[in-house]
Order: sequence, then structure tokens, then C-alpha cells
Amino acid sequence: MKHASIAPSLDADIHLVLCRFGRAGLAYVETDPAEADATTVIQNLLYGRYGEPLRVVALNVSENWSRDVSEAMAYRVREIAQREHYQLTKGTLDFIEAHMGRVMQPTLPLW
Repeated sequence: MKHASIAPSLDADIHLVLCRFGRAGLAYVETDPAEADATTVIQNLLYGRYGEPLRVVALNVSENWSRDVSEAMAYRVREIAQREHYQLTKGTLDFIEAHMGRVMQPTLPLW
């Protein structure tokens, strides 16, 4: 049985992820408003759920603003990945590199 989800607030911040889909081009990933929060987007980046993420845009219609939050997302994903030893996908690593510079995967020490 499917449980009814709680409807998202109409004045909450929404995060849209622009991805490259090969020859099909670019598109913002279709997102359920209940899953368009910053935490979910960060988790999706950590788990590699976006093949080639390029940019994250946050908006709030009721407050009349939008902004590119790609750099902030990249920093947060890198911070969590390093602290919790996530193995990031190439797409997520490329996203981080594009917005804040080279990210090193955790490696074993050389003896």
C-alpha cells in the first residue's frame, strides 16, 4: 500500500538540477517538489543519481528569487564525501571540479 506523502510547502525553496543527456542535450531533471530540497539534491549527488550534473538552481517563487547554488552544493558534497568516505561517480566529480576545482578521491596510503 502506498502512503500519501505530505504535500510540500508552496513557499519552500526548490532545487533544479541541469544535466547533460549526451546527444539528447541538456535538461533540468524532472523533480517531485517533495524531493526538490537541498538535502535530497546533495544525497542524489553523493549517490551518483545524476549522470552528468552541470548546475543546480534554487528558486523560491513566493519570495521572488532564484540563484545558481552549484558552488555551495559542490562544497557540501565534497565535505560530506571526504568525511564519510564516499566513492563519487565521474559525473559528480566533474560537477565538483567545475564549480570548485579538483577533488581527490580517498586513496590508501602508499607504503
